[in-house]
Amino acid sequence: MNSSRRWLVIFAIVIIALVLATVLLVFLTKGNEVDLLPEDTPQGVVQRYLIALQDRNYQEAFNYLSFAPSENINSYADWVRMRGVPRISDEATWKATLGETMQNGDNATVQVIIEALRLGGPFDNPVRSQQMSFQLKRIDGQWLITSPTYIFWIIY
Repeated sequence: MNSSRRWLVIFAIVIIALVLATVLLVFLTKGNEVDLLPEDTPQGVVQRYLIALQDRNYQEAFNYLSFAPSENINSYADWVRMRGVPRISDEATWKATLGETMQNGDNATVQVIIEALRLGGPFDNPVRSQQMSFQLKRIDGQWLITSPTYIFWIIY
């Protein structure tokens, strides 16, 4: 077997191994049930919001959001009209990990690490990770997310 053919075979084996590892990772992380945190806490609200997004239940996700009066978003229909319905590929795979929560009176920040799987070239890292800060405000005794109010990290 000549040298270039040997390298081609090795390269193909590496690509197949990476694809299999990615598929295995996706199947192992799907369906992991989590214990729900209390809904009357900032972490619980962010967790339920993210679960609603994963379930593509945008109407429910909208119920965890609060908008500034200047945004003129008072209903789900307003939100869809202003932001558009998310166009999420069926292959979109992502997970969120809740981190530190800082609470100061009626304001809170919940750190979240979002890991999105995006298959790219053979040398690309298929997992894109980013840390996000969710800002919340307690309004009439209920915690609501004030930022971010748009789900940009899972849209292709």
